[in-house]
Parts: sequence; C-alpha cells; structure tokens
Amino acid sequence: MALSLLLPLAVALLSVTYVEGQVPGFGKCPTVNVQQNFDIHPYMGSWYEIEKFPAAFESGKCVRANYTLQSNGHVIVDNEGTLANGNIDKRIGDLYNPDPKFPSKLAVRFASAAPYGAYWVLKTDYKTYTLIWSCSEVLGLGNVQFMWILAREHEIDPALKADLHKLATGYGIDVSHMTTTDQSGCAN
Repeated sequence: MALSLLLPLAVALLSVTYVEGQVPGFGKCPTVNVQQNFDIHPYMGSWYEIEKFPAAFESGKCVRANYTLQSNGHVIVDNEGTLANGNIDKRIGDLYNPDPKFPSKLAVRFASAAPYGAYWVLKTDYKTYTLIWSCSEVLGLGNVQFMWILAREHEIDPALKADLHKLATGYGIDVSHMTTTDQSGCAN
C-alpha cells in the first residue's frame, strides 16, 4: 500500500478510536499471558470497577458488574452505573468461553446483533481483584484496547493496583490511559 494512503488511514484509525474512547495503538496487539487454570465458578458474583481504559459505552460512577453462570455455560453480565443526572445506566451482556482449551480467554457482547469482543482474564485471585484486557486489531495497521481492574470491594489496596499496572506494563500495555472510577457514596 502506498505511503500516501497509509498516513490518512492511520489518522482515520486514531481519530475514530479517540472519539469512541478506547485506547488505540499502532501495529498488532501486545502479546500477553492469561490466567492459568482459570475457573469460571468462583469468578461469579459482584465486581466493582476500580479503573478502566476510557470506553464510550460506559460512563458514570458506582459502576459494578454481576456475573451469573447459566446452565448452558454462558454467563449473564449485569452491568450498571449511576450517571451524572442520577439515572441508572444498566446493560445486560452475554459472556462465554469460545475455546475450552483457553478458559480465561472469554468473549462478551452487550447486544444480540453485535459481534463478541475479547474478555481476557490476565490475572485474578477470585476473592479480591481481577485484571481484564481486550484487544482487537484494525486493518492490520493498529489495534484498539480496553482494560479494567475490578474488585470485590469498592476500593483496592494501592500496592495491589500498582502490581497490576506493572504486570500490564510488562506486556507493553500503556497503563497511563487508566482512569479511576468513582466508587464513593455508592448504595451497593
């Protein structure tokens, strides 16, 4: 492809991803290691969003997710957060494992017409924290990334958060894009 075509395409890629809010990057997705011996059962229940990469589809404070395993192996993902006007933003998604050989490489979607996106559990202890990452390559020129730190409580130990940042940075993920979710004054 001619350089005269690559530059406008790269600018368009960055512009679209910036407007949508996720974190863009050039080239392929970073290579990461996912949680070994992942077990979906203890992962179920409520998680509170501590930090995230900005995402156009998610805003507000007191963001939490509740995961419920279904008999067919799929998981209902019940996400909700409080918007600035006080209204509750609620979204129901479907999470599942497309390849049992890789149990921590899950896929999620929040609309039946939407494609599934990656939901990879990089690290979790099931009781305190989980680090989730998603990356999709775009036109072979760049990638779009999402990352979340979730916890069972509204807060997480700063040392643990620093360790999770260090882990992600070691994979080449730019954690400077992480934003803190306001979990103060939350009812649940």
